[in-house]
Amino acid sequence: MKPMLNKTLAALTLAVCALPFAAHAQDAKADDAKKALAVKLAQIQQKNDSVQLAHQLVNAVAQPVIATWSQNIDQNVPADKQKDVREKLDVELKKLLDATGKTVEAQAAKTAESALVPVYMEKLSADELKTIVAYLESPASAKFQEAGGQAANAWAAQIIKATESTVEGHLKKFDEAAAKIVKAATGAKPAAAAKPETKAETKAETKAAPASASDGASGGIKTKVERVEQKQ
Repeated sequence: MKPMLNKTLAALTLAVCALPFAAHAQDAKADDAKKALAVKLAQIQQKNDSVQLAHQLVNAVAQPVIATWSQNIDQNVPADKQKDVREKLDVELKKLLDATGKTVEAQAAKTAESALVPVYMEKLSADELKTIVAYLESPASAKFQEAGGQAANAWAAQIIKATESTVEGHLKKFDEAAAKIVKAATGAKPAAAAKPETKAETKAETKAAPASASDGASGGIKTKVERVEQKQ
């Protein structure tokens, strides 16, 4: 009986020891499956959003440059030469935006997985990841994204139509207050403020979709200058 008992105890011991290893293997397999879903979601987001993200980042770089040089032109370049200077600067601005856009877009693609996967692994369960990926890969998702852009434009158009006169009144009050402040400080007549965008201009800008990350801010200096010239 003793040999049989010893064999039974040995078998039980091996079985108990094997349980943690089996559980660990199952956990590792589940983690691998979850990570694969997280990677897939990151790849989908990179494909759908990287150009828009790069566009926003490039605009953040470009806007201070446009504002600084537009002011520099207004202050230092004779009025009869400003248009030519702005056109030349717009050429250089496009070079800046193209180069910066390519750099940022490349980095957005390169860093998508390393940045997004850890967040998805922490914040989302495997079932949630599976649901999100399935939706984003479905035809309904593509149709919703297309309709969403059109819906946003329609929404913005209604807001503009309903608030245009009120906003123009606010802008007029601001211009009057700013003119008084500048006049009191300098004793000179301040330069005319830039004309607020017309309804047609605003709608056109709302409907226009960015073609790439590098073209969102091109022509900014020229546009601002032409508005000032129309008032002179």
